[in-house]
Amino acid sequence: MMREVMTLVLGILKIAAPTLMMKSEIIMTTDIKVTSAPDLLVNNEVFNIRCAGKRGGGELSVASFLTAGASSDSVSSVLSYLYDLIEKKFPDYDLWFFLGSSAWQPDTRIVRHRKLWGALKFRGYEVVGGSNSQEYIVEAEGKIKFFGALRLSKLSIETVASVLETERCSYVAALPKGFDVRVALDRGWSGDVEEDLSFHYLLSEKQGLLFKKVGEFDDGERGFISVGLSEQISVLLH
Repeated sequence: MMREVMTLVLGILKIAAPTLMMKSEIIMTTDIKVTSAPDLLVNNEVFNIRCAGKRGGGELSVASFLTAGASSDSVSSVLSYLYDLIEKKFPDYDLWFFLGSSAWQPDTRIVRHRKLWGALKFRGYEVVGGSNSQEYIVEAEGKIKFFGALRLSKLSIETVASVLETERCSYVAALPKGFDVRVALDRGWSGDVEEDLSFHYLLSEKQGLLFKKVGEFDDGERGFISVGLSEQISVLLH
């Protein structure tokens, strides 16, 4: 049976009662609709996956942050909002951009020379204001893939939003300062929430939150979903 949904309309991000662990919620901000559900693996009105019930750790909650609009500006505005929210709710966290190769590439000199971030720049994209960039290479049957991480600043928001529009194998993550992102790079990811459940569990066990861009140009709403332990999602929303 579909869980009960409570709808509130507020001017700011504020939940009137601590009911996240009991039921799904929909909250309206001035421009961004925030919806939450206590369990990602149970049928809900926020985000559903086909492999519901396949648990690999603690209970994962999910929240969505959506705004109306079809341009990349709508994604940028939500990401900017999330950046400020993370700074407020998790002051001891950094925001990271995770990017991976969406397909296996030929193991050639030029591919190895450009690597991940160089190839991104070659395609006309560059994340400004980032720091501590890291890369990891995976080799198999004469082909290679790259996985990388870049710590973001407020200046990075607009360019990251542009990259997220074209690069599906990507996430934004809020992680405790000092977290060794090589742990995540070693695991790798596909950019598909369902396929990446083990990746979500890995970062949630470290008290991290993963954000995935959702919505295409022809959708009415666009923004991000966030997945993490129920305790972390609760802190984010309350």
